[in-house]
Amino acid sequence: MVVCEICKSTEFDVIASEIREGPGIILLCRQCGLTLQDIRQTEQELEKYYNEVYQQTNSLRFGETQMPREHFQDSLSSAGPVFERVRPLLGPEKRILEIGCGSGALLSKIKPHVREAVGAELNKDFVSFIRNDLGITAYAQDVNTMDIPDGSFDIILCIMTLDHLPNPARTIATMKRLLKPDGTIYLEVPNRDDALNHYLPSPNQAKFNMFFWHKAHYFYFTRETLTRLLENEGLTPKIFCRHQYTLVNFLNWYFCGSPQKTFVEATCRSHLFKGNSDFEKKMNILFSDADNSFHKILEETFSGDTLCCIASHQKAFR
Repeated sequence: MVVCEICKSTEFDVIASEIREGPGIILLCRQCGLTLQDIRQTEQELEKYYNEVYQQTNSLRFGETQMPREHFQDSLSSAGPVFERVRPLLGPEKRILEIGCGSGALLSKIKPHVREAVGAELNKDFVSFIRNDLGITAYAQDVNTMDIPDGSFDIILCIMTLDHLPNPARTIATMKRLLKPDGTIYLEVPNRDDALNHYLPSPNQAKFNMFFWHKAHYFYFTRETLTRLLENEGLTPKIFCRHQYTLVNFLNWYFCGSPQKTFVEATCRSHLFKGNSDFEKKMNILFSDADNSFHKILEETFSGDTLCCIASHQKAFR
């Protein structure tokens, strides 16, 4: 029986029966509005999935399976903006843990600014790369089973990972336990209210919805459901919204109903033309200005692709 992670309800509506990989069931909790996938995997199955399947079906280069260094290089572009958001939290005496650290792009940027950076990641090849090539401590293990003393970290990061976990409430409780009393948790999760889920022409919206639902995501959060999940575990959240993809990417989905070929292109290409004629230059400036306005609108209306959250122990705000 499926039980809601937030309100413990067992009453759901089926809102989708197809996901990126084929047949799948997406449910909406009638009581609290949490969206989740009806999927069950053991810890062993989950570990196997992230070591053998995930990089094939969710590569940063559409249709390609990347080696750890290739993934690291492509991740650097998206890690930069995240680093700028967490940079004010860093300091030379602080210890930081990133849960779901991937190939270590964000950790590599953070390492020079803290006393110690530590990563937790299920993909063993990524962890080997982080240890041997980046010189950063990392564990190929579920954070909930790691033998770490309570109150070990000043900052805990969890970027686009909480929604991948079958037990986010348990993981948040673990984060809270590992956090120092005056520490900070920083989370990012995909936004269920992403504009692409609601404002495309019908045929292309159906294509995006199927792309949006996929096996790796157990949960799909809104601002309200993420807030409630954190408050249930005794944390006080402050949530804002951002969008990492370009206006060109939005228009690609709007008119073509398909993703761009690479993650880097979808997040970095804000222009249309490659030439140096006056027309091309002026058109690219136009699209660059429009891209900035596009992002501002999505952030203000909480319609961006990502929900960002800073959370602390409730007593830290008293």
